[in-house]
Amino acid sequence: MRTSRIHAPRRQRGSTLIEALVAFLVLSLGLLAIARVQTQIRQTADVARQRSEAVRLAQEDLESLRAFAVLGAAPGARSFDAIASDSRHVEATGSSYLVTRRIDAATTLHAKNVLVSVGWTDRSGGAQRVVLASAIAGTAPALSGALGLARSGTPARGAFARSARIPLAAKDLGDGRSAFKPVGDGTLAFVFDNRSGALAGRCTGIDPATATRDLAAASLGACDANPGQLLSGVVRFSATSPPDAAQANELPPAFTVALSLSGGTYPIAPSCGVETMKTVSYTANGSLHVEAVPVAALPASLGLPGWTEAGERFASYHCAVYPAASGQWSGRATLVPGGWTIGTSASDRRVCRYTSDLDASGAIDANLEHPASYTNVDASLANQNFLVIKGADACPGGTPARVAGNNADVYVDLSTAPHQP
Repeated sequence: MRTSRIHAPRRQRGSTLIEALVAFLVLSLGLLAIARVQTQIRQTADVARQRSEAVRLAQEDLESLRAFAVLGAAPGARSFDAIASDSRHVEATGSSYLVTRRIDAATTLHAKNVLVSVGWTDRSGGAQRVVLASAIAGTAPALSGALGLARSGTPARGAFARSARIPLAAKDLGDGRSAFKPVGDGTLAFVFDNRSGALAGRCTGIDPATATRDLAAASLGACDANPGQLLSGVVRFSATSPPDAAQANELPPAFTVALSLSGGTYPIAPSCGVETMKTVSYTANGSLHVEAVPVAALPASLGLPGWTEAGERFASYHCAVYPAASGQWSGRATLVPGGWTIGTSASDRRVCRYTSDLDASGAIDANLEHPASYTNVDASLANQNFLVIKGADACPGGTPARVAGNNADVYVDLSTAPHQP
């Protein structure tokens, strides 16, 4: 009988230890990578913190330059002229920073170009730097709130390098004053200060044949020196029904403007002048001119061979107002008809006033907006315009719209409000 041998399996030694060593190696490499990533994260966060601090230091240095006290050198006061290049060390957030400032004078403005550099060494020994550039204007910081202050009595300059409050047609007398006749063939002229635009006085006894453009200091006659303010505008008449506020060109009938003052004692009663005008256009020296002239004027009055009438008729008014001791006045301007009546019937006329809510307050409550009555006026007011329509019609409202005709590209607010009755 044949017997079979059973062989025992061979034993494998050492494989488990090698696998363990490989696993340990992989784990070690992973731990080293994690530790390196954490180090880099800490270093990046540290650099970001240091960069934020560097930016703060640079901004602080720039703002300190803007905080000079005076424009010129003054004892005990930091001046604009004293701003210069500098460098200093600053210890902050556990790091040492070198703040370097470079100052260069600007070439076109009264200002200085500033370059502030903040450098430091990070955790890894690398050099880091933040640079901010700016310009320091030579304007005293005390004036930084000027836009929030009440306006002064000196407005911005307008045409002919004088105050915009002076009528455009006024004649510059060459001595810091301008003169204007509210009625072309009248004997009265208003005199204005070119810089402030304030009414500096009235002159009487002027030759009626002397136009505003021909006025000179020697032709003014007797003048007073009573300071005042000017209230001015135009009055347009519309015979259409319903009225068109943009095409009110009817020839104005006779009327005057009355100004009733209230709320104080006034040294002199106001005086107003009214003149009917028309618009003409002509070419002179190769340029087209559009001008308002008295309705009876002829081209020869301007030394012209001819002109073209635009068909526009209106009345302009100018009132000299003399404020109370406070420098202000309050009151209401009205039209006084001559030969016609104000009322609500078909045979009457109604007076509307052009208005505009300039400050978006929801109401016509500011003097510049042409309210029903003025309150505490402290400067000259222009463009206080009226529209006279049929008494049975309502004052036209409206929104800013395009004006047809010669002003086709001009947008104006044609809103009106009832004024009389």
